[in-house]
Amino acid sequence: MSGASKRIAIAFRGIGDIGGTNNTITDHARYFKRLGHEVDLIGGKVHKGGVSPDMGRAVRIQRLPVLSRYKWRWFAARAQRHIDQHGYDFVAGHGHHYRQHVLSMHNCLHLAHEVLHGGALDPRGTLAEIHDRIFAEDGFRLCICNSKLMRNDLSQRYGVDIDRLPVIYPGYRPEKFSRCDRDRYRSAVREELGCDEGTTLIGLITSGDYHKRGLDILLHGYAALENRQRQSSMLLVLGKQASASYFIAEARALGIADRMRFVPHTLQPQRYFHALDICAHPARIEEFGQVVQEAFACGVPVVTSKRVGATELLPKNLYDALPDAPTAANISAQLDRLIRNEHERRAIADQMIEQVCCNTAETNFRATLDVYRQAGLDISVDS
Repeated sequence: MSGASKRIAIAFRGIGDIGGTNNTITDHARYFKRLGHEVDLIGGKVHKGGVSPDMGRAVRIQRLPVLSRYKWRWFAARAQRHIDQHGYDFVAGHGHHYRQHVLSMHNCLHLAHEVLHGGALDPRGTLAEIHDRIFAEDGFRLCICNSKLMRNDLSQRYGVDIDRLPVIYPGYRPEKFSRCDRDRYRSAVREELGCDEGTTLIGLITSGDYHKRGLDILLHGYAALENRQRQSSMLLVLGKQASASYFIAEARALGIADRMRFVPHTLQPQRYFHALDICAHPARIEEFGQVVQEAFACGVPVVTSKRVGATELLPKNLYDALPDAPTAANISAQLDRLIRNEHERRAIADQMIEQVCCNTAETNFRATLDVYRQAGLDISVDS
């Protein structure tokens, strides 16, 4: 295999934004740069400061000045035109343009809409329209799925041979998410929240989309706890504040607003993981769910369901014990059990750490590189 420098394009409209997908993409870009390759990061937000020279060169696709409902078509067409004009050795796509050597998918938009809204999605003007065209035109050699949940949906929905759908779980950053840092952050963050050490702190940490992540399910599940459990606990919700008002009103209606704290999303979520005793992630559907893995890595037990792809990392006994889908009743039951039993919380946390400790960002890149090489990226394994 050749060790010569390659010109690699990575296309994703949100490069430079906050979120697990963006972190994975920028990690991969840094790895390729360190290996001596040229990397172009093609996105619509690359000018906002989230792309640094150690990742590669920022290539901005200007946003559509009018008719935002066409934003996905606009980006896909112009990103594809740029790629076609520049003759890259390898193109890594993330579902936002049409043709690439390897496609990495991060969302099952049709499945999510069916779960969340109970009916079929009209893809016109949405990102799902781009996904549908990619699969209709067979615009990839291999497609990396971030969970078996995703692989099964894509195979059934688009008729793709399962051999072309390798599963690679996103990796976490062990330098940021480690139980070793618990003492460093725990007391200070709990003090910020007005939470003493005798209070059980339960948290939902997300980049946004509270309905998909099941915040209402969590609120109802928490409200169903015995009064003494609510009085000895606190509920933290960390995420974007723009859509929080509905859920704050819901908490008031349930009589639990005094037990809840909303915190804006942050670039340092690890501080809050270490303050938690229990992480709650009752997502109605989550193709992977990086925050769940990060909670595992920080040694925090997670209340969730099999609808979250990251739970596939769990040992069989913990995975089998999860409900198939989240409800207020089964989330409340999980919370009740863990609030009552600190020893069980610690035992579960130990098992979770053991399962994810090797699933790092480095491991993810190496597995991804193997798939890239299968699809034609001619670089040496030892690069």
